[in-house]
Amino acid sequence: MVEEKIAGSELFIGEVKVKPGNIIYVFMDGDHGVTIEQCVNISRHIEHSLDRAREDFELHVSSYGIGQPLKCVRQYKNAVGKQLSATTNENDKYTGQLITADEHGIVLEIPAAKKKDAPIKKEIPMSDIKTAKIEVVFK
Repeated sequence: MVEEKIAGSELFIGEVKVKPGNIIYVFMDGDHGVTIEQCVNISRHIEHSLDRAREDFELHVSSYGIGQPLKCVRQYKNAVGKQLSATTNENDKYTGQLITADEHGIVLEIPAAKKKDAPIKKEIPMSDIKTAKIEVVFK
C-alpha cells in the first residue's frame, strides 16, 4: 500500500513493524527528508485501504528519527559525507565520516589517533554490519 502511494517520489520505506494488537509502525525516509504532510498523506492512504470493520488496528507513520539505525542501502547512500557509527557482528565499533556506500559495503574515514598521522579508511561489508547510526555532531 505504501509503495503504491510513494511510487515515483523521492520517498522510500525505511522499516515497517507490526506488533501484537495490530499496532503498525511505518518509518519513512526520503532523499531530502520527509515532511509531516507526507506522513499524514501516507497514513490516510493506508487507513482508506484497510477495513477497520474487519480488523481494528493502530497506525503510526513517521519519518526516521535521529539515532535510529540505518536499515537499507539507500539510507547509507544518503548519509555519505556524514559522521557514522557502525558496529560489526563481532561487536567492533567504528566511527568516522562515511566516504562511500553501496550494496556491498561502506567505507569510513576514521581520524588517526595522532594528528600528524593520516586518517584510516575502514571498509566494512554490509553483511558484517550489525547496526549503523548517523552521529549528530555539534560544533
